[in-house]
Amino acid sequence: MTLWEIKNKQSAMIDSLDATLVPAIGQRLNEMGFASGQLIQCLRRSPLKGPLVLQLGDCVYSLEQSIATRINITAA
Repeated sequence: MTLWEIKNKQSAMIDSLDATLVPAIGQRLNEMGFASGQLIQCLRRSPLKGPLVLQLGDCVYSLEQSIATRINITAA
């Protein structure tokens, strides 16, 4: 399951980042805390395939579909 498939108000654990992700983007996601084992919660799903609003720790992020589909998760 990918992060793009998470439902509104659902929590999940990050499994891994897709190996085909551009290295600079993967590194930046790791710096932001998107690492294996981290708990993440979907705060809002924007309409018309707009970005996801996510909470990771004390931070709130917005990710577009092209990146969210490359983050693998498991339901928490």
